[in-house]
Amino acid sequence: MRSILSKAGMSLLLAACLSACSSGKKMCCRAVQVDGGYGYVILDRGDTLIYQPYIPVLGGRQPFRTEQEALEVGQLVYRKLRAGYPPTVDRAEVERCLERAGE
Repeated sequence: MRSILSKAGMSLLLAACLSACSSGKKMCCRAVQVDGGYGYVILDRGDTLIYQPYIPVLGGRQPFRTEQEALEVGQLVYRKLRAGYPPTVDRAEVERCLERAGE
């Protein structure tokens, strides 16, 4: 039952993000609240390109502690996509983003 409620809540959250980004913007990045913290979503004209509820490359299923942490990493991935690069990050990039978010 909890899983169904969690999925329903996530669907509503993604729908809210879609409406926030669908104002003609080609692509955008938004922080999203997830169980235990934050993640990010990258949308293109209302379509979800990337939904990342956990910190990438650190192992396990650990959400970002703050909205700013999620946005730092999400915006890095967003910039890579906009520049035509693959949306991948390595451990050092994620750690730098997390440090910047904590400043």
